[in-house]
Amino acid sequence: MELDGGRRVSSRLYARLALFIDSLGLIRVGGRIKHASLDTNQKHPLLLSSQSHLALLLFRYWHIVGCHSGPKFMMNMVARQFWIISARKVARRVIKECVKCVRFAAVNPQPMMAQLPAVRVQASRPFSNVGIDYAGAFAMKEQRLRKSREYKVYVAVFVCMTTKAVHLEVVSDLSTPAFLATLDRFVSRRGLPSQIYSDYGTNFVGVDRMLRQFVNNPDIRNNWSASIPCMWNFNPPNAPHFGGLWEAAVKSMKALLYRTMGSHLFTLEEFVTIITRVEAVLNSRPLTPMSDDPNDTTCLTPGHFLIGQPLLAPPEELVPETQRTITQRWKLLKQCHQAFWKRWTVEYLNCLQIRSRWTRGDRNLKVGDLVIIKEDHAPPLRWHLGCVEKVFPGDDGVVRVVQLKTINGWINRPVVKLVPLLSS
Repeated sequence: MELDGGRRVSSRLYARLALFIDSLGLIRVGGRIKHASLDTNQKHPLLLSSQSHLALLLFRYWHIVGCHSGPKFMMNMVARQFWIISARKVARRVIKECVKCVRFAAVNPQPMMAQLPAVRVQASRPFSNVGIDYAGAFAMKEQRLRKSREYKVYVAVFVCMTTKAVHLEVVSDLSTPAFLATLDRFVSRRGLPSQIYSDYGTNFVGVDRMLRQFVNNPDIRNNWSASIPCMWNFNPPNAPHFGGLWEAAVKSMKALLYRTMGSHLFTLEEFVTIITRVEAVLNSRPLTPMSDDPNDTTCLTPGHFLIGQPLLAPPEELVPETQRTITQRWKLLKQCHQAFWKRWTVEYLNCLQIRSRWTRGDRNLKVGDLVIIKEDHAPPLRWHLGCVEKVFPGDDGVVRVVQLKTINGWINRPVVKLVPLLSS
């Protein structure tokens, strides 16, 4: 209305553009480049609103013609004929809605770091709650001859969820029977755990299925199945961060093992000896930072919960049994055991308070959201689409795992492996 009456434009934003109405009744930008050797449409581009559908179509056109280029290219090409208010906002919207650009950008939501599970912060018997993972393969030789045959072995890493104690077992292969024998050796030495945690490895799933069939056998169910309170918990597929405790143990074990072995090939007996030594080193590491007091030379280690002292600590002088009665000795051992758990409660648990990362959470995925499923071994353009069918919120209400409907059926995936596209 102000332009029709020839009055001065009151809006400062439009006043800087020196707008005028041409012979066709279209609003154009006057600007300051009237005498430039340019086309009339470029010197006086048409004014468009960022909310108009035409502006969105123009940016989509130049985005595709420009091989999915960025905002600067689109704004430069559109500005030759049209002047769009808040053009960068429209350009970013086009890129955000482009499926190919979203695939390559792969901006996935990152939920806030969850609360630690109860098995990490409640006192329990060592290895009563255990996480399992595999490491390897490692090259071995059959015997000490110069041209002996080489073969591969693996290491099964068992980590106590409470004390972070480590138990290492050498495994011949990745088959289900081999791991079942490894689990049998572990139970014979450390006791039957009440909770077992692992990823979705085929050998772990095979053992779980085999044990379920064995326990559910009606011929033996009434005899002993009720006396074995053991539960196997699997992490979601493609979610290694759900098992950070045993992933860190695998990394530490590999670091010590590679530094010790170097490029040498050992026999199985020699390798088992080295593995046992590495296990002792891992169980002798401090759980908490050492004190600054020079007089305080003790530190809490996983070995205190296994044998009462670090596995590599020098032996103390034994006190003759005649100086104490059996009752006093038992009281002393019980007092030492309680002192370890008291230090674990006071020193170790306080170190678990801080979130090292993932301190801010994003929007939770909802049922009906359309997402792109990130695959580690496939290029972005081959990632499949999925629709959220079910969400699994944690105790804090944050969704970290969802169930998706894909062309291949229903699957469970962690949120950090998804790229949201559209919401319902």
